[in-house]
Amino acid sequence: MFLINTIKRKIFPFYKEKNIKKIFSILNDKNKINAMLVGGCVRKYLSNDEVDDIDIATILTPEKLIEKFSKSEFQIKETGIEHGTITLIKDGKTYEITTLREDISTDGRHAKVSFTKDWKKDSERRDFTINAIYLDHRGKIYDPQNGQDDLKNKIVKFIGDPTQRIKEDYLRILRYIRFSIHYHSKIEESTIKIIKLNLNGFSNLSKE
Repeated sequence: MFLINTIKRKIFPFYKEKNIKKIFSILNDKNKINAMLVGGCVRKYLSNDEVDDIDIATILTPEKLIEKFSKSEFQIKETGIEHGTITLIKDGKTYEITTLREDISTDGRHAKVSFTKDWKKDSERRDFTINAIYLDHRGKIYDPQNGQDDLKNKIVKFIGDPTQRIKEDYLRILRYIRFSIHYHSKIEESTIKIIKLNLNGFSNLSKE
């Protein structure tokens, strides 16, 4: 069954699903790629895991996104528009689209952001290398943080300085542990030391 599912995913990759193809046809210009899939859906696809949540990154502003989809068959939800995110709904499925961004400041959980058109800068604000792999509508990979290699080698690695990444969002400690368990990753002692030094940051998190 695993082999059959793997073959099916290769022949019928998730990004060829009709709604996703429609979204990209609306987002992309004829000769310019304005949007790519990113995050968990790409990581799971490359790991042969089941793809569920669809996240798309784009150079287009939230206002432009709303304008583009206002006359489409997709229902638009302004779920996090102040942070550049809208959610599209169609056929009972949701598709989250977020404008490329940079962090200006953080409080240990939430960030003030500015929008950008620089894909590398957007990748630098993400948590782990394995979550900063971009995939375009043709299946071409853009991997500025070398996340594919880490995924193949089952390495969960913070992007840049682990201390800075954790202080930006203390929830990343739990995410690091969760991904390390899921991918049977070897946990580096230096990272554990940094995590221990920042455990007090959990007081900033909600119980949920």
